[in-house]
Amino acid sequence: MTKNKSGAVEKNMRIELLHAAAKLFRKKGFHGTSMQDIAEAVGILKGSIYYHFNSKNEIFREVLIRGINPVIFSAEKFLKEEISPREKLRKLLHNHLMYILEHNDSLVIFFQEREKIPLGEPESYLQKRSRYEEMLKTVLDEGVKRGDFPAIDVQLTMLAIFGMCNWVVEWYNPKGSKSAEEIAAHMVHLVCDLMLKV
Repeated sequence: MTKNKSGAVEKNMRIELLHAAAKLFRKKGFHGTSMQDIAEAVGILKGSIYYHFNSKNEIFREVLIRGINPVIFSAEKFLKEEISPREKLRKLLHNHLMYILEHNDSLVIFFQEREKIPLGEPESYLQKRSRYEEMLKTVLDEGVKRGDFPAIDVQLTMLAIFGMCNWVVEWYNPKGSKSAEEIAAHMVHLVCDLMLKV
């Protein structure tokens, strides 16, 4: 019984450390965030972090993976559905926006810090990011070929869409007049019904 309770406490502390680290990485960047910063953010001694993680690189790795895996999983499901490219794009963008607005900073960090991944670390994050971007490009390309979208530069459009979506967290206020759902719906409307209107 004690073992289970201890395991739950350890898991909760790992999650708390990851949430704190994600906020700090987003605010100060990977290199600007120290293990001491992370420890102070959760109210523990710096040395206690090493009971849960071996290094800052390991924390950074988990933050990145937690940021991208859920959206990739959802995107893969959307791409397999027998629906139009426009509807696929709606689902991709809505899922992306809601994840950013309601969950954490991990996905934003995944894009912001992509050029600052520590030397010697596996490139799995960059591979996942490329895979995710390719999914959006596939939908855009399919839509252009079918005439659902205008003749656009797919690469530039993909970058513009992600840039616009990821910037939402810079101004989103959870206590503001618009809910996360309302903002996500409006952003999807701007992209799918106005920006990519045929």
